[in-house]
Amino acid sequence: MTDQTTDVATGPYGTARRIPPANYRDSAPAGVDGWIITAPHAPLWSQYMLDVISLADFRGIPQATKRFPDATHELHVVALDPDRGPYDATTVGPPGSLPFLTPVNIAEQIITTDDQARRLAQLCAKAVVDGVLTPETADAPDRIRTQWRTSIRQTLDHARDPHHGHAN
Repeated sequence: MTDQTTDVATGPYGTARRIPPANYRDSAPAGVDGWIITAPHAPLWSQYMLDVISLADFRGIPQATKRFPDATHELHVVALDPDRGPYDATTVGPPGSLPFLTPVNIAEQIITTDDQARRLAQLCAKAVVDGVLTPETADAPDRIRTQWRTSIRQTLDHARDPHHGHAN
C-alpha cells in the first residue's frame, strides 16, 4: 500500500520512502523525485535509490545528454553502498551525498511532465516493494532492463490515455 500523506510504500519485498524534496530542491534543481528502497530480499544489496531528474536546461548546470531529442526526464535505479548505510530517506542530503555502486542498474529516458514523472517514480517504487520489478540487474541485466523499460512505457501510455489497449 502507498500512503500518499507519508510518502511510504510497503510490500512483501520491502519498503520505499520518498526523499523529501526540501532535502535537494535548492542544490539540485533538476531533481524531480527520489525514493530510498529497502529491499532485504534483493539478491545482492539491500538498499537502492530510485530517482527521476528533468533533462531541461538549468542555469549553472551542464546540458543533459539526451539519447533522443525529445527526452524530458530520466529515471535511475542505483544500488547504494552497503558499507556506508543504512540510509534514511528523511536525512538524505544534497546530490552526491549518497554513495552508490556502479554500474547504474536502470537509466531510462522518457517523455513526460514533472507531475507524471513523480507519479511514475512512486509507482515504480511500489512495484519494487511488491516484487513486480527488481532493482537489481546483476543476474540478467538485459532482461531486467527490458522489463523496466516496458513497465515504464506502459505506465506512461496509461497516464496519457487510460483507455489505451482497450477496444472502445
